[in-house]
Amino acid sequence: MRQSRRALSDAEITRRAAVNPQYLQRHRDLKAEAELVRAHLAQDGPRAAAAATARKEAALEVENRMLLEQNSALQRTLHEVQNELRTLRAHELGTRLRDGLNARAPRDTEMEELRQQRDAALAVGRQAEAAMQALRNVNQRLMIENSRLIAAGAPESTRTTAAALKPPGP
Repeated sequence: MRQSRRALSDAEITRRAAVNPQYLQRHRDLKAEAELVRAHLAQDGPRAAAAATARKEAALEVENRMLLEQNSALQRTLHEVQNELRTLRAHELGTRLRDGLNARAPRDTEMEELRQQRDAALAVGRQAEAAMQALRNVNQRLMIENSRLIAAGAPESTRTTAAALKPPGP
């Protein structure tokens, strides 16, 4: 559309791109981008502003979805590390029981190796927890920004509706 300086319908865009006709419905960010280009071609300022807001909201939704997926992946990793640590602890306890409570303690090198494994697992767990907290903070900021953008768009439509409903005269 930008090259030809001619607005195209959603159907024409999907046909030329050789994608499913519902592609733009599933990818709101691309649909909003197409609407923004159409508005600029029509030199329709309010429509362009609405399309820009829709594009920002769609982009925030995509980013929010990605952050949620990353958060889930980090949670799975954290649970795996915690399960691995539990397994190591259970194995160590099982070994002690099997060898008997009065058996001599493992050699110092074995104990040091177990401590290093434990410390490494704990460090990975702490890193995963810090990354999860950072993602939670980003997610919270995005939700606040998204709410602000939605709220910023709402008064305009309220004012427009109020002006349209107001009777003419003094």
